[in-house]
Amino acid sequence: MKPEVPQGAETRSPSSTGVSEAEVLLNLLEQKGLITAREADQTRQELARRLAAAEPARTETNRIGLRSWVENLDLYGDLRLRFEHRSGQDDSSPGGDHMDRNRWRYRLRAGANLDLTESWRAGIRIETGPGGRSSNVTFGDDSGPWGKDSDRLYLGLLFMQWTPCEWATFTAGRQENPFVTTVLAWDHDLAPEGLSQSFRYRTGSVEWFATFGQFLYDDANPDNPFGNGPSWADAYLFGQQLGIRWTPHKHWKLTVAPLLTFYTGAGDSFRTDFTGLTAAGSTGINDLCILETPVEVAWSGWVVPVRLFGDFAVNLSGSERARAAGQPAHDDEIYAWLAGVELGSARKKGGWSLRALYMESGLFALDPNLVDSDLFDSRLNLRGVALQGSYALTDFLSLSLTYARAERKEKALPTGFTGDLRDASRTAWLDQYQLFQADLNLRF
Repeated sequence: MKPEVPQGAETRSPSSTGVSEAEVLLNLLEQKGLITAREADQTRQELARRLAAAEPARTETNRIGLRSWVENLDLYGDLRLRFEHRSGQDDSSPGGDHMDRNRWRYRLRAGANLDLTESWRAGIRIETGPGGRSSNVTFGDDSGPWGKDSDRLYLGLLFMQWTPCEWATFTAGRQENPFVTTVLAWDHDLAPEGLSQSFRYRTGSVEWFATFGQFLYDDANPDNPFGNGPSWADAYLFGQQLGIRWTPHKHWKLTVAPLLTFYTGAGDSFRTDFTGLTAAGSTGINDLCILETPVEVAWSGWVVPVRLFGDFAVNLSGSERARAAGQPAHDDEIYAWLAGVELGSARKKGGWSLRALYMESGLFALDPNLVDSDLFDSRLNLRGVALQGSYALTDFLSLSLTYARAERKEKALPTGFTGDLRDASRTAWLDQYQLFQADLNLRF
């Protein structure tokens, strides 16, 4: 005899109810004497069988329709809201001159990484802002009120990666910077385009690694024109890094990673020799062969993590670069260095970090197109300090405050006709510089 369901009791299919809900209904029927204990047990067994049969179907329904060779899809992103103040002093003008710039800005990045079969991986990231060193967009900078001319999306990353064995990785496309670097010589937002090869070998507490990069810096169009016009070669950056990570104790870690970079060609945009005096003369990549050595010591055995970091760079072709700029008397301005300390970590809710650094660079020491665009306004021939504090409001939301202050290092030389502190004159003789940033960062 089929048990009768009392009035008011709602029947649902096993696939739409949980086991606990079905158990409540069976207990109610048994208590009212409408079914026997044996019938209740038989019904429980039947429900369990149906739920087990329905589980694969539900899993398949919830699964994104991906090809069989896609083993995993990882979606990620971040959103940043920022207030920024920059100011600069130009003492070369009669009586001195001063410039301020206040901006409310935002940045959005969203990406996906695909883990494929046969040891392959691919990735893509969409982001705001067209710049190579910044994905920021300024609120109110287009036709107003509230126009959207600058609120566009760009391709930030697009790469394929092959890892045939655990100690070798080959990457092609627009990719994350594969080198170990600091803000002394490389902006953290840079995503070079080209090829890279990474190798690593671990023995005991020591990991050796080597990274090589061949990146298209700027395309020449055309390489060889019709007629008698000059021929130009594409600009390439080549990097070679050999490094070591040593963990002598579970709380200690040392990283040393010398990196040598050099260039060939000039492309379309970098044909003028570097002088630092004009717009075109502030981006030249002539006579650059840079050896830098990032160093980091990390200690996790204290109340909070401690990290000491530094970097030293020298342009091995700096003397030639100074002479090409008409400054042979300053052919010693080929060095740059950084030293800093960081306390704490703001990765988890309630966590905090404090970071302080000192940095200075000679005018002919580094590639002006790669240096950090915030702390010293993309300029060279400056020296100064930067302070940053961060606090994690939640696991996914943090607040950061940054302050930087710098002054011109060699008074007889410019700082570069570049940076965000620019107007019609866009001074190349920045004597003092200040930066303040307040960031609200959200990860998803």
